[in-house]
Amino acid sequence: MKTPAAIQSFLYNRRSLNRRPRTIRWYEKNLNRFAAFYPNRLPTNPEAIEEFLARAVPDEKDETRHGYYRTLKALYRFTCKRHRSLNPMDLLDPPMRRKKVRPTLSSQEMNQLLQAPILRDRAALSLFIDNGARVGEVASLRKQNIFEDYIKVNGKSGEREIPISEETRRLLLSLASSNRTTDHVFIGQRGPLTTSGIYRLVQKYMRKANISGPKLGPHRIRHAFGKHYIKNGGDTRSLQKIMGHANITTTEIYVGLASEEIIAKHHQFTPLRSTHAAAQESFFDKDKAVKEAEEILAQKEANHGS
Repeated sequence: MKTPAAIQSFLYNRRSLNRRPRTIRWYEKNLNRFAAFYPNRLPTNPEAIEEFLARAVPDEKDETRHGYYRTLKALYRFTCKRHRSLNPMDLLDPPMRRKKVRPTLSSQEMNQLLQAPILRDRAALSLFIDNGARVGEVASLRKQNIFEDYIKVNGKSGEREIPISEETRRLLLSLASSNRTTDHVFIGQRGPLTTSGIYRLVQKYMRKANISGPKLGPHRIRHAFGKHYIKNGGDTRSLQKIMGHANITTTEIYVGLASEEIIAKHHQFTPLRSTHAAAQESFFDKDKAVKEAEEILAQKEANHGS
C-alpha cells in the first residue's frame, strides 16, 4: 500500500470519529514527515520504522520522537486492522523519555501574579492558579457556564466541569457583569480574547513579577497548580479530574514535581526519627549514664587498690 494513501485513509477515519481538529493536524504534520521519508510503499518491517525514528528526529528531542512513535502506532493499528495484516509496531518498544524538571512557580510568585491591577487580568490569573485550567478553556469560558462552585469548559476531551474557589467565582462574576456586549467572559478591545492574547497577558505579568526561566505562560501556572495541589495534601485521582487528564500517568508527574517537599516531609515524619530519638533518649539518659560511669570508676579503683 502506498504511504500517502494509507495516511489519507487514516486521517479520514479520525475525522469520521469526530477527533478534535488540533489532534488531526498533529497526526497530519507527523505523518507528512513519515511520507517524505518513505514516499512509496508503507513500510511493513520494524527496522524501517526504527530507521525513521532514529534519523528523522534530533537526539535531544525525546518528546518529539515519542510523538512520532505514538502517531505511527495509531496509523499502523488502524491500517493493519483494516487489512488484517501483521502490525510491525507490535515488535517495537517505545522510545525512552528522559524525565525533565518542569519549571513551576513558588507560592510567593503566584501571590505576586494575583496583584494584577486590572479585574480581567486578575480574574484570568486567579482561574489559572485556582485549578490549573488550560489556556483554551479560559479563552472559551462563557458567562452562562459560571456556577456556584464550578465552571463548565470545553477541554481537549470535550465539555467538563472544573471546581473553583469562592474568591475566583466572585472575580469571574464581577467581570461578567461589567460586560454586556458578549457572553464571553474574557474580552479585549476587539472582542473575545484569543488563546494567544491570554498567553501574552500571562507572560506580561510573569515578567513584571520578575519570574524568569523557560516556558513563561499559562502552562507553567498549570504545572505549578498540580505541584502545589499534591504538596498541600491533594491526591492524584482528584487532581486528574480537575486537570482533565485522560491518563493517570500524566497526573503522576506532579508527584515528582513535589519531590523536594515530599523529601522534607519524610525527614519530618519518618517513624525512624521518633524511634531513633526514643532509643537515643534511653541510651543516653544522663542520670543513668552518670551513675553507671561512677560505678565503673569505683570498681576500677577497688580493683587497683587490691
